[in-house]
Amino acid sequence: MPSDPSSSHPHAPEPPEALSATARQTLDAYLARIDGQDFSGASLLSAADIVRWSLDLQSLPIPRRLDGLVLDDPQTSNHHLLLTAPPLAGAVLYLSHDGDSRVVFADVEDFLDAVRRAAADDREVEDFHPSVSPPADDQAGLGALIRSLLASADDEDAAVAFIPSLDLRDTGLLRELALHENFFVTEALAVEIAKRPAEALREIASMCAAHAHPQAANAGKRAVTAVASL
Repeated sequence: MPSDPSSSHPHAPEPPEALSATARQTLDAYLARIDGQDFSGASLLSAADIVRWSLDLQSLPIPRRLDGLVLDDPQTSNHHLLLTAPPLAGAVLYLSHDGDSRVVFADVEDFLDAVRRAAADDREVEDFHPSVSPPADDQAGLGALIRSLLASADDEDAAVAFIPSLDLRDTGLLRELALHENFFVTEALAVEIAKRPAEALREIASMCAAHAHPQAANAGKRAVTAVASL
C-alpha cells in the first residue's frame, strides 16, 4: 500500500493553533450528541483531546484537506476522523498508519453505533467496518479532490484513501486512475472494481490489468475476473 498517510512530510505546513470555525461547530454538535451517553469501554477522546489530536494531525494531507476531527485513540496509531470539509463533510474516515485509510461510515451516527456494538461484544470498532465504503454524495466534488491530490507531489498518495468512496460511474476519471503512473492509485481502483464488478467496468478493469507495475496489474487481473464472472 502507499506510504503511510499518517506520517508527516518534510514540507508539511505547521499545525494551526485553533480549529476552524466549521470544525468547532461540528465538534460542538458531536459533543452534544454524545452528552450523557455511556461509552465506557470505548476509546473515544475527550473534548480537549479531540482538539489536541486534531490540531496535531493537521500537518497530514488527509486531516488537513478534509479538516478532520480525531474522535478516538485505540492505542494502535489508527484513528477515526469526523470530516468537516466538502466533499465528504459529515463522513467518518479511518486513518490507518499502514496505508489502508478510507471512509468507513457515512455519518457519525453509524460510527457511534459501531462503537456501541464493539464495546458490547468486547471487540474493536474496526471489526464493524463495512467491506465497501459508502459512496460520497458529491461525486463531482470527490473527483475534483482526487485530481487535486494527485496533482500534488506531497499529497499524491493520500488520493488512494478516497478512491473507495467513488461510485465508479465517472469513466473519464476512472481512465485517469487506471493509467496513472502511481501504481497504488491503479491498484486501489482495481480493488474497488473487484468488490463492485459491473459490465460497464470491463474496459477499465482491463486497463488496470495492463499496468506496467505487477502489483497494480495483478489487482487489475482480479478485477477482470470479477467482471467476467457476472
